[in-house]
Amino acid sequence: MKYNKNIDVIKGIAIIFVVLIHSFNDETLQKIGGPFYLLQAVPLFLIISGYNQTQSYNRHALTSLSEFYRPIFLLKKLYRLFPIALIIYALQAVFGPEEHSFFFYLIGRGGYGGYYISIMIQAILVLPLLYMLAKKTTLLTMLIFSFIGNLGYEYFSYSFDMPSFLYRLLVFRYLFALALGVWYVFDGHRSYADKLMKIGAAFSIWYLLVVHYFDISVPFYSFETSWRGQNPLSFFYTVFIFHLGLKYLSTFKMHVIKQGLIFLGKRSYAIFIVQMLYFWLLSAYFEWPESLFLLDVVVSCALGSVLYIIEQKYVSGKIRLLFHL
Repeated sequence: MKYNKNIDVIKGIAIIFVVLIHSFNDETLQKIGGPFYLLQAVPLFLIISGYNQTQSYNRHALTSLSEFYRPIFLLKKLYRLFPIALIIYALQAVFGPEEHSFFFYLIGRGGYGGYYISIMIQAILVLPLLYMLAKKTTLLTMLIFSFIGNLGYEYFSYSFDMPSFLYRLLVFRYLFALALGVWYVFDGHRSYADKLMKIGAAFSIWYLLVVHYFDISVPFYSFETSWRGQNPLSFFYTVFIFHLGLKYLSTFKMHVIKQGLIFLGKRSYAIFIVQMLYFWLLSAYFEWPESLFLLDVVVSCALGSVLYIIEQKYVSGKIRLLFHL
């Protein structure tokens, strides 16, 4: 399958959404309809991860788990995550107002998306299992397994009062989003898939309305987590957004804006990691007004782009030479 540049456009939009999530408080997010677009950013990234990794597995024609978990193959995936994250975690440990160890930040305790690196590392380890399950059984089996597993994790965390810091660090809360990314590679282009996604999206929209805007008792009502509405019952809507982006963003006529989003999309991981530090320091030292949300976007994207260039020029290249990646 040829690489679709709309993936980078979606990532560019999603990373702006991540910054805006942290710029606004919960009340503002509610008022501006954030649950239907801003709060879809991280689930979108996980669907994209499932989609991209499946494309990669197909290109490499991998057929067994031993091939997926070869050390050199895993290193190729992991080295893209660690250098930027380690730089930012070190800065958090040095400049933070509280005396936390480097390890504290390394396991994602810093806030503002600090869990993301943990989730992405686990995704690299889990996605081969979803891919092989789909190949060895059926796509439907893989989807059902991941949906039940994801829903079970939500119910377990709710029933046993799992600490939020632990809940947020485990990939199981996005298991179904990853599976939908895998599914889309194989079935997303089929005519029936479009109809199924519309039906699923309609259900998820209803669910998001109930969770965020109405005090109505429904099964699995938000699981009382800090990430209300981000669970497998809402991911049908997220994958439909992803589908629309892949299908229609290529017709977007404003070339300059589109190229800007592609630019940000390619640097979205670095921007995500930088905005973590940016908002964490702001919250520690300043009373930062919501009205400066545009400044938040500009600063986060600019610093993330600079970090991306530094990492590509001085870190990744040396790692590739060292491990012959």
